[in-house]
Amino acid sequence: MSEDNDRPAATSSETPRQSREERRARLMIALGAGGLFVGIALAVTDDTTGRWLIVGGVVALFMALHRFGRLGPEDAPA
Repeated sequence: MSEDNDRPAATSSETPRQSREERRARLMIALGAGGLFVGIALAVTDDTTGRWLIVGGVVALFMALHRFGRLGPEDAPA
């Protein structure tokens, strides 16, 4: 038997906690995606508000994904 099978499963207290910046980036991704989907639904009916929501959702997604990507390890080999 290997030693991996003898170890107990990881508990919720051992899982790494999300940083404040990561939570904010994830929230911004969710809000941007939500705005984008609502904008698409409204734009189907030829609503100008929907078009602006699409633009705002895409901009929010770009910003959030950039911020989320920058949260990676600083010392990663190039």
